[in-house]
Amino acid sequence: MRWAAACTRLAHLARAPAARKVVPGVPTPFRRYADGAAPVRAHTMPSAKGRGGFGRPGVLGVRREDKNKWERRAPIAPRHVQELVKQGLKVVVQPCTRRVFTDMEYEESGAEINDDLSECSTILAVKEVPPELMLPGRTWVFFSHTIKAQPGGMPILDAAIEKKVRLVDYECITESGSKGGKRLVAFGAFAGYAGAIDFLRGLGERFLALGFSTPLLHIGSAFMYPSLEEAKRAVSLAGDAIRKHGLPKALCPFTAVFTGTGNVSQGALEIFSLLPHEMVDPSTLPDLCERAESGKLSREDCHKLYFSIATAEHMVRRKDGMQFDKKSYYLEPENYEPIFQETVLPYSTVILNGMYWDARFPRLFTREDLHRHAVNGRDKLLGVCDITCDADGSVPTRQFASIEQPFHILNAVTEQISLSLDEAGVLFHAVDHLPSELPRESSEHFGDCLLPFLPALAAETAPTAPAGSLAGSENLPLPMRGAIIAEGGALSRDFRYIQQLRDVNTAEVVEAEGEEVDVLTTPPAYCMLEFTGHLFDSRVINVLTDLCEESRARLQILALDVGRSVADQTRLSCAIMAHSDNQLETLVKKIQNVANEAAVQLRCPDRGALPVRSGEDGAFPAVAGNDQSSGVEMSGTPRKVLVLGAGYVAQPLVEFLLRRTENVLTVASLKRQEVDALLKTVSGGSRVKAETLDLVAAEGGSAEAAAKVEELIKDSDLVVSLVPAQLHVGVARSAIKHGVPLVTASYVSADMQALDADAQKAGVLILNEVGLDPGIDHLSAMRMIDAAKGAGSQVLRFSSLCGGLPAPEAAGSNPIGYKFSWSPRGVLVASRNPARFMEDGVLREVRGEDLLAHGRPITINNSFALDVLPNRDSTMFAELYGLSDAPTFFRGTLRFRGYCDRMLALARLGLLDVGPCAALQNSGATSPSNRRRWLAELLGAGSAAEGGAAAEALASQPALLIAALRGRLASHGSDPEVGLEFLDWLGLFEDAPLPEGAPVDRPIDVVSQLLQRPETAFQPGERD
Repeated sequence: MRWAAACTRLAHLARAPAARKVVPGVPTPFRRYADGAAPVRAHTMPSAKGRGGFGRPGVLGVRREDKNKWERRAPIAPRHVQELVKQGLKVVVQPCTRRVFTDMEYEESGAEINDDLSECSTILAVKEVPPELMLPGRTWVFFSHTIKAQPGGMPILDAAIEKKVRLVDYECITESGSKGGKRLVAFGAFAGYAGAIDFLRGLGERFLALGFSTPLLHIGSAFMYPSLEEAKRAVSLAGDAIRKHGLPKALCPFTAVFTGTGNVSQGALEIFSLLPHEMVDPSTLPDLCERAESGKLSREDCHKLYFSIATAEHMVRRKDGMQFDKKSYYLEPENYEPIFQETVLPYSTVILNGMYWDARFPRLFTREDLHRHAVNGRDKLLGVCDITCDADGSVPTRQFASIEQPFHILNAVTEQISLSLDEAGVLFHAVDHLPSELPRESSEHFGDCLLPFLPALAAETAPTAPAGSLAGSENLPLPMRGAIIAEGGALSRDFRYIQQLRDVNTAEVVEAEGEEVDVLTTPPAYCMLEFTGHLFDSRVINVLTDLCEESRARLQILALDVGRSVADQTRLSCAIMAHSDNQLETLVKKIQNVANEAAVQLRCPDRGALPVRSGEDGAFPAVAGNDQSSGVEMSGTPRKVLVLGAGYVAQPLVEFLLRRTENVLTVASLKRQEVDALLKTVSGGSRVKAETLDLVAAEGGSAEAAAKVEELIKDSDLVVSLVPAQLHVGVARSAIKHGVPLVTASYVSADMQALDADAQKAGVLILNEVGLDPGIDHLSAMRMIDAAKGAGSQVLRFSSLCGGLPAPEAAGSNPIGYKFSWSPRGVLVASRNPARFMEDGVLREVRGEDLLAHGRPITINNSFALDVLPNRDSTMFAELYGLSDAPTFFRGTLRFRGYCDRMLALARLGLLDVGPCAALQNSGATSPSNRRRWLAELLGAGSAAEGGAAAEALASQPALLIAALRGRLASHGSDPEVGLEFLDWLGLFEDAPLPEGAPVDRPIDVVSQLLQRPETAFQPGERD
């Protein structure tokens, strides 16, 4: 939301008329009649223009993208919508919170925001549309991945023909309107931009692993920057540093070779050109490298990079020794042999591959070439950026990566692949949807290309019968007519070959002529597998890796618990990723057969990823045993675990514990609905049960509640307490009494420390501080401290920074850049804790109410803009760490930049007060009518309501309320606009009720509930 527009609209709420007339009791589909668009007729149903029709000419739709979380692009931007509306078109945009352009931006440009696109005659998307969601009788425009008869695109094509859809593919919009012409609508250059930026980031990390710190280390991935210009700025800064300080001599001359001259390669070259460089012909590369080997490198050679553009003439030569001829090469490539692997490869530091290639042409180089050069000491090549992502293509990319994990190392000697950049080998980068890392600029560019064709396309409905010759009407531009793959229930004339290709693909042995079949068009399918048995003796692990390699699938080991003796079983959890569901299912059948033959138990915990059937089709049969509902056979003596609490952190714990088949769980919480909701997300069957337990009542003297606590703990082998920290002590007393170990993730309080002697006497383990912070941070700190002391060093300054942050790609969904993986209330309370730390021999103390004002900015890799907050009492850990004499000892909490400013604004307004707020109670605010009234009551609770205005006046006059808030924030030194924007995002200016059940006299509880929304929760697939 744009803040200025929000303030203007808010200031006029009291007198603004309704934007849209809504007739009570009239179902939504009929409101177009009730709004006066047409009189209601008994025999005229809304569906006449709905899903069964053809849409209305002049109405253009924009579908939300849902192929994967990274797809934030749009086919047209808000400014394109504005232009189309000016031309008389109506534009309907499906709402989407992931899209790089907000719904508000589209709405302000004249679009209607609506899930229902049935009114549209033409609908735009970027990526493939699921066949079942394709409205019939419309014109659909998107990248369909059908023109090479790709198997993944055939269901889309079949649906388009069945539903008489006019299917238009961006890939086919060419200048001439025919295949092979210059493409007019594409993202090519942005793939080059993003690929080059990401590759530079990987090179920085790789060079560091090789022992060299370079300015490239300060470059992040493209998606980490808010814009392409910011990313270019980071590369330019690295270039300035190279120009000034140079590169390590061992890396020089740094030679970068770009293959091809198309948009992809030009985009990559544009990014690299921000570094100091000199363009040279590929033929001069051997002389450059000879200078280094003879010790004749100059200072200038180390303060710039050398770039070469390799075209076909540098890659091949005629077999008969005659002169290279480009036209001859493309017509008869069989008359040419490769030379790139000998004349260019040994002299290249990095290669950026952006050229077109198909199987008719020689490859640039192979794995065998890399191996040969490595054993002969000619392995100068350090990295390959394969932007083309061709499977088994012009370069030996063995594995396609994701935006989250974009790099791998190929060891050309052992042919092993490693995801660790610390291993020996060549760095490879190959991500197949790079433009989505630059969603705003790529969408703007794409829309610019597409805009001229849209008015004509949207002005007509899709035909009901196929065209006799050229597809489309005479009113459509020729480039658009040539891009129509199907219409009227049949393939268009120029695309009838697709059926022939499908026949080729289904034949057993047929030589395909002319067309390359691309089978790697869909995102990887995946499933989780868990093995239990003697995996090494039976060689199941070896066979598993061989099968995955043969199937060109990816295997990722998630957990490995190796048996300690010959009699013990090994447990393995892994993820299998393949290029299609069919390929995955075939692979899993083979793995199942291997496991059966070796008497190894195999289960698939995430059944949603793979259909589970029984019988001869080879998919997972149910495993017989004590727990049929979960498909897990009970093994060994049951171990009873009591989990107290069903909040944010309970689910991953329960899932983890259920991996061990002998574990039997009881999950207890005050709210039974929380436990029931948790258990629906896990597949534990009879091995997990729910209980209702009131620990607060037990602490308060309730005999019944205390008795139930005692009973549950006594009947357990282990207790894990995930309840608020103040309740741990009572649980610990009972655990000590009954001799049951207890585990918590909370800090050791004074009351908990007082139980140490009793626990030792009873021989009971009470294990605290085993989370991230505190927990893992202790372990990493002690490892470094012990290593330093072991080397004879003295630690003078210690700083440990930690934060459970969402990954950058997930952090942008809300203003604070934070996702709650534990209680939101707990997070807010922690932001008000007092802090103490040592700095240069001086004890620093920070009051709890001032903690958020003490955030210190820190930037990592020129990409992560963070704030550091002092974390509680650091001094109490100095002695435990053996650093009581260190002049500086600091433990800090990390948050993304902006978190502290926004939370501080809430604190200055009293919104983080724990309460109960007596002034609110006395003013009768325990049941205010809406959020805005409650905010006005709170603002007036501590003063004369900024200038003597009563809370009633503030609530009824939004402009006055905003002025009062702005004045309060400014008086405390906070940025008023930042605070007001955050209050608006929280919905506190709305005429809506407060969260149900929120104690309105406790502001922190109200805010914590307002923060519990999808944008602040981790969504499936998001990482911390």
